[in-house]
Amino acid sequence: MFNKVLVPVDGSEASMKAVETARKLLEEGSAREVSLLYVVQASDVVTVNAPEIYDDPTIIARQVLEKARKVMAPQTPAAMLLEAGMPADIICRIARKDDYDLIVIGNRGLNRIKRVLLGSISSKVVAAAHCPVLVVK
Repeated sequence: MFNKVLVPVDGSEASMKAVETARKLLEEGSAREVSLLYVVQASDVVTVNAPEIYDDPTIIARQVLEKARKVMAPQTPAAMLLEAGMPADIICRIARKDDYDLIVIGNRGLNRIKRVLLGSISSKVVAAAHCPVLVVK
């Protein structure tokens, strides 16, 4: 059984599948608590003099967290966290700092070339996390 489960979300289909998996863990009694985490990346923040030409990343983050919260279902409690930084680093830091004992993360399925050039957030989390990581396809 897992006490605390951290679910990073980015609005993708894969991250919503990870939320569904976490909900199932709660429903079947395999987890006690779930937190949804959105990480605003530095590349998402644009500094310009005309803010109307870009979307505020915190607005998008809140929308994604609300969408994930709905996937969790009304009767299923979940904390919503919003952080800024490099996603893999933030996910692992929050998991360690707040004593999460499982991370459930979506796999976006990058093609082979992108995976070699960029790496994937889920791969980086698997390599760096202090706790088990469940990658959902």
